[in-house]
Amino acid sequence: MIDHHPYVLVDLSISLPIRFWLFFFSFLLSIICCLIVLYHLLSDRVLRRTLNNHVIIVLLFNTLLYALTSIPLHLSYYYLGTVIPAVPNLCLIWMFLDGGIFTFALILVAWASIERYILIFHDKWMSTRKKRLFIHYLPLAAIFIYCFIFHAVTILFPPCVNIFQYNLPLCGRPLCYYELRFVALWDTITNNILPTLAIILFSIALLIRVLLQKHRMHQQLQWKKHRKMTIQLLSISILYFFLYIPPMFVELMQQCCVSEDFGADFQLEAQFFSYYVICFFPFISAMSLPKRKFEFRRLFSCWRGRTQIVGPETLVMGRLRQAQQNTMVFNRQTTVAIQKIDYRTKTN
Repeated sequence: MIDHHPYVLVDLSISLPIRFWLFFFSFLLSIICCLIVLYHLLSDRVLRRTLNNHVIIVLLFNTLLYALTSIPLHLSYYYLGTVIPAVPNLCLIWMFLDGGIFTFALILVAWASIERYILIFHDKWMSTRKKRLFIHYLPLAAIFIYCFIFHAVTILFPPCVNIFQYNLPLCGRPLCYYELRFVALWDTITNNILPTLAIILFSIALLIRVLLQKHRMHQQLQWKKHRKMTIQLLSISILYFFLYIPPMFVELMQQCCVSEDFGADFQLEAQFFSYYVICFFPFISAMSLPKRKFEFRRLFSCWRGRTQIVGPETLVMGRLRQAQQNTMVFNRQTTVAIQKIDYRTKTN
């Protein structure tokens, strides 16, 4: 997350019980949708091997990991009003998961914005295995390694002592390492501002170039080919623009220009809604699936019997097809019989 400052006790406009139920139902639906989309992307060989789906698959697994690890800890706090068990190791793991997974998702979406621009307008850059290795696969691995090392150093093994407050979410987020201004600015700029700017700039560039080429007659087929990919990326960008940029802007102002009290109440509420960037991601990912693929009943078809209700029209058509097949078989048998009779006649 982008907030480097410890949490403080304030009167929340959204009470803890309401936050609990909002998170519970929202992320429950998110997990279900995430599993369904992953099922379709991984079970279909074509979708699984499509390059632009690889980032989506990684982000979906990232969302699933976040919803199954960090969110239950949030729910526990919202329900009990305190962190239980009140031990430092739990606080460190919670902060590591919350910060690491969220930052990984943000940087990965930024890279996806750049990569999709390349896939649409410079697809020759990935025409060989070597090019795909350096442009497609290595960036994914590099982003994961960077996020893991950065948050392990700053959260799990800081060169200082954190003081935890178990009556606050994320144990008060006591990141003592951020008292070093360089580290705080690095996290704000490198892990938050630059990825967000990349998402916005490349999304705008993609939209402008696609709209320009759409009006050219010889580019109509290419627009239809990349339409879902473009709409999906723009939807993700809009999600980050409304839910993530406002608290990030307040954080930047606090870092360089104004006191930490500036926008403190707004930032506290905005931080809560920024989690919905991850929550809504599976639903946006479903937009890129073919309509014939994204059917809930196909996933649960094994729970129902194979008995089907056959209407009159279906029954008549089935009988007609069966009659045609029987006629074809009869004609073939008749032809063979006539040929045998002719052969015997000639032989005699």
